[in-house]
Amino acid sequence: MKIINEEVNTLFESIVKNLENNNELYQLVTRILIEGEQIGFNPLAPVISIGLIYGIFKKGKDRLVISNKIFEEIIYNYMISKIRISGKNMSLYNIKSKFIKENGELDIEKILKNFQQFMKEQYSSKDEEFIEHHGRLLFLTFIKPIINGTGFDFKEVQISEEKRLDLVITYNKFKYIIEMKIWRGPKYHEDGVKQLCDYLDIHGLHKGYLLVFNFNKNKEFKEELINVKGKDIFSVFV
Repeated sequence: MKIINEEVNTLFESIVKNLENNNELYQLVTRILIEGEQIGFNPLAPVISIGLIYGIFKKGKDRLVISNKIFEEIIYNYMISKIRISGKNMSLYNIKSKFIKENGELDIEKILKNFQQFMKEQYSSKDEEFIEHHGRLLFLTFIKPIINGTGFDFKEVQISEEKRLDLVITYNKFKYIIEMKIWRGPKYHEDGVKQLCDYLDIHGLHKGYLLVFNFNKNKEFKEELINVKGKDIFSVFV
C-alpha cells in the first residue's frame, strides 16, 4: 500500500481533482471517513451518485463506504496535505528525533503532550469550529513526519455514538493504538475507555492512548494515566 500510495498516476490525480472541484462531495467524504457518520446508501441522491460515478463510493453492508483501503489512504493524504498547507506551523513541535527512544520505540506519550502544547499555543476559542471539524486530521498531520520512513499508520473509523477514530501505528517492531474522539461527557468517556481496552486485547497490547478533543468553555488541557481491566490508558485532553 505504501508503494502504491507513493505513485503519481491519472487515477489518483482524478480522485483528488474530483474532490477539489466538488465541495459537497468533499464534505460527504469527510463525514464518512473522518467523522464516522453513517450515511445510508441511496444512489439517487445527486452527490452520492457523483461519488459512485467517480469510483470513490460503493455500497457497504448497511451504509455508504469508500471504495477500498487504497482510495481511503489517498484521500487521507490529500486532506492532510491541505491541513499542512493551511494550518499553523508544526515544525517546532514535531521534530522526529525528539520522539525516538534508544531501543527504536516511539515515545507516544511525548508525542501526545507535544501535540497538546501545539494546540494550546497555536489555537484559541475562535478556532473551535475549525478544530471540531479538522482536529483529527490535525493530529494525523502532526504525527505523519514522525513515523514516515519507518512506520505505518492504519486508520479505522469506529461506527458508534462516539464516532471515534482509531489509529494503529506500527514502528519498527512496536505497535501502538491511539483513539481520537470528541468529549461527550463522563458516561461516553467511560464506555470509550472500556472499548479501547477490548481493542487492546484483540491486538495483544497492555497500553493504549486516548486523544480527547474537548470543546467545553471550562475545559482543561490535562493528561491522565489510569488502569482499567489490567490495561494502562494514557489520555491527553485538548
